[in-house]
Amino acid sequence: MDKINVLIIGNGHYSTGSTILEGKKETNTDFGVILPGILELKKQGYVDKVYLAAKNGFKYNKLEDKLKTLNEKFEWDTTMEFYPKKDEIDEKTYLKALKELPKPGAVIIATPNHLHKEMILNTIQAGHHFLIVKPPLTNLKDYQEVMVRMNKTKLLGMVDYHKIHDEPNLILREQCSQNDYGQIQHIFSKMTQRRDMLEIFGEWFGKETNVNHYIGSHYIHLTEFITGAIPLEVRSTCQYGLIEEEYGIKTPDLIETHIIWEKGAHKFSSYHIAGLSDPSGTSAMTHQEIQIIGTNGHVRSNQKNRGFERVLTKKCPESINPNFFYINKDIDGTVNLEGKYGFKSIKIFIKSVLEVENGVDINKFEKILPTLRNSKNIIAILDAADKSISNESSIVKLSDMEYY
Repeated sequence: MDKINVLIIGNGHYSTGSTILEGKKETNTDFGVILPGILELKKQGYVDKVYLAAKNGFKYNKLEDKLKTLNEKFEWDTTMEFYPKKDEIDEKTYLKALKELPKPGAVIIATPNHLHKEMILNTIQAGHHFLIVKPPLTNLKDYQEVMVRMNKTKLLGMVDYHKIHDEPNLILREQCSQNDYGQIQHIFSKMTQRRDMLEIFGEWFGKETNVNHYIGSHYIHLTEFITGAIPLEVRSTCQYGLIEEEYGIKTPDLIETHIIWEKGAHKFSSYHIAGLSDPSGTSAMTHQEIQIIGTNGHVRSNQKNRGFERVLTKKCPESINPNFFYINKDIDGTVNLEGKYGFKSIKIFIKSVLEVENGVDINKFEKILPTLRNSKNIIAILDAADKSISNESSIVKLSDMEYY
């Protein structure tokens, strides 16, 4: 097998760039990440037919205009099948798409967190491999239920922790493995986004999810990826304000998570700030950085400022991240997405599915890629952080948690 059919579930910001702000404000991914990535992989010969399932079929008229632009500008074949029809709204249309997707298929799930469990279980039942946006699940009980089903299959289930494909983070991981910084003593991360994202996600934000699940999980996962350490205990605090006052949603603007990790006989701490109330005029959609302190030195990686800044008349200054998903042409006029870590995550998933279907042992990918199976520690941390907040920021030991 050299090609795979792909179903994308979800027609929102990460999939297609579709948001409530469309035509009013620009975002860093106005064409989405998943759809352009899959169209490029179709052009490269890895993908055969493309299917798209979403709740609101009325969005497809605008999407077809966007697809026409992508076809004309980048020469992508934008032929695909939509679920439901253009004049319909159907929350369960993805079930029909799963049934009609030829086996073996590759499914990419980009929907709100509270829908993940149901969609993963139905994808497993349909017998398809899948990639799901992070976090795949937010509590250990759901993880246990899903893994009971998953363990009976030979399906590849990956999680889109795309930050592990970012070059600075790969360098950090290699340097830590070489003991460049000595014993790790502390890791700090900060990731906050413009309040514009509340306009985009306001319909579902606060439904079994919070800013720590959505944003904090990035660098919590990255800490495990870089160090290979095991989490022991978690304590979280939070602050309410903008979201509750202006949007009427009972969920924190900011969550801080303090984690104790163990690597061999050594322990260290990490502290992660996740926020969703940055002013709309900030220079980037996302402020993000990570710092590592060790016995031999320290390092800071500012992952917002990539050295690409511009100021235009009547617009706020912009800090552009060309390494995430900036669709540009190479010197020969062809699209160049290969250096974009958002694209790498999707391409590695598709290529890995093809390898599995061609006989490669699935355990190879369980050892090196962010799969659902090896996401247990991150899900446990998010679960523990929620429990800590609900119990006056008490310390939660993971060893005491049910299902861990």
